[in-house]
Amino acid sequence: MRLLVPILVAALGLQAQVPRPLEVQERRLANGARLLLVERQGLPAFSGTLVFQGGGAEEPTPTVGATDLLARTLFGTTWPEDLVPARNQTDLDALLKQEEGLLEAIRIERLRQRRDPAAPTQAPSLEASLETVQSRMKALFSSSPLSDLYTARGGRQKAMATADALLAQTELPLESFEFWCRTEAQRLRTVQLSRFSQARTSLIADLRSQGAQGMALLRGAALPGQPYGRDLLDYLPSLEALRWSDLRAYARRSLRPDRMMIILVGSFSMDTVLPVVERHLGTLPVPPDGEDAILPEIAADLGDRRVQAALGAGPRLLTGWRMPSRHHPDHLALRMAVQLLAGGQTSRLQTQLVRIKGLVRQAQMSLDVPGGRFPGLLVADLWPSDGHSLAEVEGALHSEILHLQQDPIPQDEWLRALAQLEAEHLLIEDEPAALARSLGMAWAEGGDWRLTDLDIQRLRALAPEAIQAAARAWLIPSHRTTVLLEPNPFASQDPIEAELVRVLKALASTRIADPAQREHLVSEGIRQLRMLSAEERLRTLKLLEAQLAPEKR
Repeated sequence: MRLLVPILVAALGLQAQVPRPLEVQERRLANGARLLLVERQGLPAFSGTLVFQGGGAEEPTPTVGATDLLARTLFGTTWPEDLVPARNQTDLDALLKQEEGLLEAIRIERLRQRRDPAAPTQAPSLEASLETVQSRMKALFSSSPLSDLYTARGGRQKAMATADALLAQTELPLESFEFWCRTEAQRLRTVQLSRFSQARTSLIADLRSQGAQGMALLRGAALPGQPYGRDLLDYLPSLEALRWSDLRAYARRSLRPDRMMIILVGSFSMDTVLPVVERHLGTLPVPPDGEDAILPEIAADLGDRRVQAALGAGPRLLTGWRMPSRHHPDHLALRMAVQLLAGGQTSRLQTQLVRIKGLVRQAQMSLDVPGGRFPGLLVADLWPSDGHSLAEVEGALHSEILHLQQDPIPQDEWLRALAQLEAEHLLIEDEPAALARSLGMAWAEGGDWRLTDLDIQRLRALAPEAIQAAARAWLIPSHRTTVLLEPNPFASQDPIEAELVRVLKALASTRIADPAQREHLVSEGIRQLRMLSAEERLRTLKLLEAQLAPEKR
């Protein structure tokens, strides 16, 4: 079949090329860190990526959100004060500890005020002291964007937190390579986190402004009790209580050299880069062995679960099937199933549901939600067109899945889907940062960076029958969770009702694990409370608030 692919693809007018094997060199540094080099001669700049295995899914409960905070505070910007050598950082450390103590004192004082608003408070004096400390810190901080050490050299850095990894990607001119190695090594030695309080405030504000999300509701319902099912919104009190020293200790435990991969793409040779990397990043100390996170096992066949929720501006259908991890032999077959169903304008959902039947205005499918290191979800995300119900869309989706499971897959459709995946692979290979990200996530999720290349080779060897067998094994009702989202009926509610919704949701989250039951309880509670007078609803609100923990009032 492999020999026929280029001929048949050309006959179908796809103009795709069969990707060639990647040429990647690998070395292991003295401290256990892995180094990958992809030579790309002629590039004026290089891409340097640090990948740390173990992301949000491995965070202990007291530090949920730490990976996102590290992406915001440790990486992304490179200020001079974040790289102060350990022997000279006493003043900044002292100020950061003072800030930490004052922030915690203010948090506790606010909780006291909520319990007893009439009691005398020390909040104003504490806030004044905090302002003084932060002013002293600002005097040490850089304020201009050009003070970012990478920006000043014509480069850029961005960081990404995922369920399975933390990635920091940098692009710089070639002549700045040793500067990058030295800077990143110093960053990881110091772990200064000088803008911790601002980053935490920003993250909490972002989470609150986003509000409840349909995808988070699906993850929680489909993966109950598993870190892949966490919603950061449910952990805001612990995130608000997280201290600078807590995050620093977590970073030093989790950002270990023996859990780090360094990926370089540029006009380098291994003989040139290895001594420089070894001299800086290779000398990072390895902390004592810690215990690896143990994630609870979750059965794929939990039964057909359904959640109805009032969330968002329009109707939306989210259907997730519990899937195996990236290690599983069926994983690639399911990747091809997703491509056939929703991979591009010629896919089945786009053709049948969008263009021919006009049932939906948008149809997407995703694999490995929110990660691939452990069993996760394959998700279909459909937005009905005007005049069509969620029930119609749901029926049409399951009809297309049945066709995939039962009807022979036409050869031209099969080859088109394969050509699209190969074209995506070529695009990734052509962009240094995308290639580094793909290699890093293959290692973080699958334990082997070679999966970036091996997966596309194995896809060519798959037969259509293997895709159908995987679809029949995994895309079944016992693995399925469906979330039916309708427009929020509380969008124009009065202030008392809005507060009742908030309090009922907070109470339900502490007592009911199943999101479906929580949503039903809140909706039914509001329906009954609407029968009361405004005075009775206000009295009920105060009684319900009294049952909340102080930090949630």
